[in-house]
Amino acid sequence: MSLNMFWFLPTHGDGRYLGTEEGARPVDYGYLQQIAQTADRLGFTGVLIPTGRSCEDAWLVAASMIPVTQRLKFLVALRPSVVSPTVAARQAATLDRLSNGRALFNLVTGSDPAELAGDGVFLDHTERYEASAEFTHIWRKLMEGETVTFNGKHQRVRDAKLLFPPLQQPRPPLYFGGSSEVAAGAGR
Repeated sequence: MSLNMFWFLPTHGDGRYLGTEEGARPVDYGYLQQIAQTADRLGFTGVLIPTGRSCEDAWLVAASMIPVTQRLKFLVALRPSVVSPTVAARQAATLDRLSNGRALFNLVTGSDPAELAGDGVFLDHTERYEASAEFTHIWRKLMEGETVTFNGKHQRVRDAKLLFPPLQQPRPPLYFGGSSEVAAGAGR
């Protein structure tokens, strides 16, 4: 059995004491690069790159770390409620190819309601998980090379397809977390 160890890139800033400003360090590209290269050199499997309004963009940070690392994988957090599954699939396939198969994805369904509202998301808890399940269905099919027509409650696409597939087959790993019953159903 192998063990995969992940670190994270503090794209919202970093500090010595969680939840305080004491010893705080603002986001800086050089520091993010130093953390990624150190994790790569020490043999970590990958790094989580978080998403949210307090963070730098996870996709762009991941792309910027590809050329400065050798084998480190990038677990890119994405919110299905703020990007369509077809756009996310194109971005994911591109990042996977550019990173030579080092892309992983973490679906983030929930967040602070005020932050979600700021991003134009006004779905309640159950609706967010329903939308995530539809997103995941479309995303997986696209990544596996299928042409997708889907008419759901929250997502609708017609003849969607990826012209350039991901390097990892059948698709890059997609992680999903949650503890509610609706979360368990959405993650299948």
